[in-house]
Amino acid sequence: MKTLATRQRCLHRVRRRSAAFSLVEVTIAVAIAALGFITLLGLLPSGINMARTSAEMSVGSKIMLKLSGEMQSMAWSRINWTGYGPLRYFTNEGREMTPADTSQDDLVASLAFVASVYVPQKPLDMYLPTGVSGAGTSTPETYLRRVKICVTTSSDPAFKFDSASPLRISSTYALIAKMGD
Repeated sequence: MKTLATRQRCLHRVRRRSAAFSLVEVTIAVAIAALGFITLLGLLPSGINMARTSAEMSVGSKIMLKLSGEMQSMAWSRINWTGYGPLRYFTNEGREMTPADTSQDDLVASLAFVASVYVPQKPLDMYLPTGVSGAGTSTPETYLRRVKICVTTSSDPAFKFDSASPLRISSTYALIAKMGD
């Protein structure tokens, strides 16, 4: 009987030892979890940067669409400048700010985008096929004008598009048709 009781105690001790994790196993598990967390934390800055860049691109596209619509509905005679036109100011949400409505401090504090419309020196720069076979020459189109809409992310109300790096400027072209006048 004594041997049976001794045997049961030994089996009970063996079961208790095998039911717990050893220090080595816990250390390895913590190391694997820490490696996963460090990897996720390393990806966080690039994810935030990507979200900021996509938000800027979205608002920039919204501003370009707004200015393109304005230019297409503008009377032909009002497009009376060459080069970059007057600067337009926008918040980080794409709302336009006018210097007349806001103070200079408020303008600088909430300014996120500066936009301008570039009208080429040669106003009639569109050439369409004339339909004459064999001639190979085209005449300038007198009822169309191409303009370039430029947007940049800048908090400088005196931003100079003509001297800025082209890498800082997002641009698109709009085709303006002469209507009425």
